[in-house]
This record gives sequence, structure tokens and C-alpha cells, in this order.
Amino acid sequence: MPPAPDPDRNAVLTAFMSAFSEGKFFEAHEILEVFWVGYRGDDRDFYRGLIQAAVALHHLSAGNAVGARGVAARAWESLAPYAPRHELIELGAILARLEAACP
Repeated sequence: MPPAPDPDRNAVLTAFMSAFSEGKFFEAHEILEVFWVGYRGDDRDFYRGLIQAAVALHHLSAGNAVGARGVAARAWESLAPYAPRHELIELGAILARLEAACP
């Protein structure tokens, strides 16, 4: 039986998406990683994929295109099974952003 949902999950996802949407990719990664470390749900890969998406775009903003592409590929693999939407997150926009930024 999967663990009960964390009551703060929606707040964490909202904070993550706020930072992500503002281009604060490192901060977005940090926000979600704190939750993800202790999370053991069946959809753990979804959260890892979001973290990887933020890391990929952070690498890209820091001029590390090679690193960004590698992490973006892993993010895509983690997130694609949950598309088009999972929890509060519209994944189509995130996946499109990764594809455009890290071809």
C-alpha cells in the first residue's frame, strides 16, 4: 500500500512551479528536493523528473549546454510517463520547454 499523501505536497508543488516559472531553476530544484528525499510514493520518478528539469535549465542558464542536455534527457524519461498532467503540474509545457532548450 502506498504511503498516505503528504499534506504539504500541493504547497511544495506550487512553490516549485512558482520558482520554475520565474526562471529560478536552482531554487525550484531545492524546494522540491527537500520533499523528494523523504517521499516514497509510487510516483517518485515524477518528482525526480521535475527536479531534473529544473537542474537542466539551471545548467543551461549557467552556460553548460552539454550538462543541460544530459540531465534534460533523464528528466524527459522520468516525466513522459506522467504526461500530460500529474498532480498539479501540466507536463506538456515543461517537456516542450526542455525540448526547445536542450535539443
